[in-house]
Amino acid sequence: MDSSWQSQLKDSKSRLQHWNAQRVAAHKAIVSVASPVLRDKLKAARGDQPKVTLADIDPEVFQMMLKYIYIDSVDFDSNTVYELATAAKAYQMPHLLKACFDHIDANLTTKNVLQAYSLAFNYSESAELKKKCEEFIETNTKTVLSDSSFEEACLDVVVSVFSLEHLDVDSELDLLTAADRYAQHVSKCEDADGGTLGVRGILEKIRFLSLTPEEFAKGRATTTVLSASDACAILANIVYDKSGVPMPSGFSMRKDPRKKMNVTAIEPLPEIKFHFPVLDVANLIHKNEKAWSSIFKVHNLKWRIGVQTESRESVKYLGIYAYKIREDVSDTWSCNAEVEFSLLRVDKGEPIHFNFKQLFTKDSPNWGKDKFVEASKLLDPANHYINKDGAITILISIKIVPES
Repeated sequence: MDSSWQSQLKDSKSRLQHWNAQRVAAHKAIVSVASPVLRDKLKAARGDQPKVTLADIDPEVFQMMLKYIYIDSVDFDSNTVYELATAAKAYQMPHLLKACFDHIDANLTTKNVLQAYSLAFNYSESAELKKKCEEFIETNTKTVLSDSSFEEACLDVVVSVFSLEHLDVDSELDLLTAADRYAQHVSKCEDADGGTLGVRGILEKIRFLSLTPEEFAKGRATTTVLSASDACAILANIVYDKSGVPMPSGFSMRKDPRKKMNVTAIEPLPEIKFHFPVLDVANLIHKNEKAWSSIFKVHNLKWRIGVQTESRESVKYLGIYAYKIREDVSDTWSCNAEVEFSLLRVDKGEPIHFNFKQLFTKDSPNWGKDKFVEASKLLDPANHYINKDGAITILISIKIVPES
């Protein structure tokens, strides 16, 4: 719990005066029903008008908690919702805790996903939020690792991120570079050749053996987080898989590269659903650029989704298309598919839907909607399509159906 108001007030007298100024009157019966912890504190205080001092919660956060107790609603603030969630947990208010999780879930961005993951990491009630954070990190790994919030993340959270099976990185060098930058902001990290590193637990999750000798040498040359002895041992094992030099204690022996996961499969083939995040969509529209999903398979055929700016009669639109990847197959191949695109809203409002059934062939491998959403409508904050990180999310559904 943030106690910044306490650290800003240098002596006990000023802290007491500050707290006295935050006295709050409330109904004993209402407060007691809402929180077993407050109920017990009020019982212990005794008297017809018991007074309870809450030294473990910021006054502003308590006011928010009290508002929720009375009206079952609260105006969430991105700067205090994490403290409010911590208070809800401490004061045994599961409904408020869930409301906090729902708000955090709906407002995940590159800048706050690791903070949300840290919260979800420690609470058993937050399994759904934890999964959502992991999916966000898996599909936006490089932007998450490059953000300044990564440098402030808790060590155990970073270790957990580096342990994920799916990460959107070009190679493990992206993780090594991130670990090097993180080490520079962790006070307990010492010189790489001078002692135990606080980030060693992170380094142990990097799959160095999936790199070529050239890749490792290049990465090692631009970082300082690896000690000379560890680097030599790793390189010896990359060069020769039966090297007599043991890998550094605890380091990963895996040789398979990290898998990318721009899509999250929800249903088995021949039907697939996944969320396609389009990052920095305002810039994409301004520069008339394209964005692609990762390649995925449906019914043993490779596909990808593309979005691009379309201009029709001086009006800009965002168009979206399903592409059947060209492969070395018969000229006569064809595939009948039902496709649905849904542009989701951050506020959980009604999405924009477009669906169609189409025969994909070698000569017509891509189909979609050039006027999927008008650019001005998409960029208008009042419509809640773009999250705080500048991204939109499109739910994709593709189902292979028998040709009639």
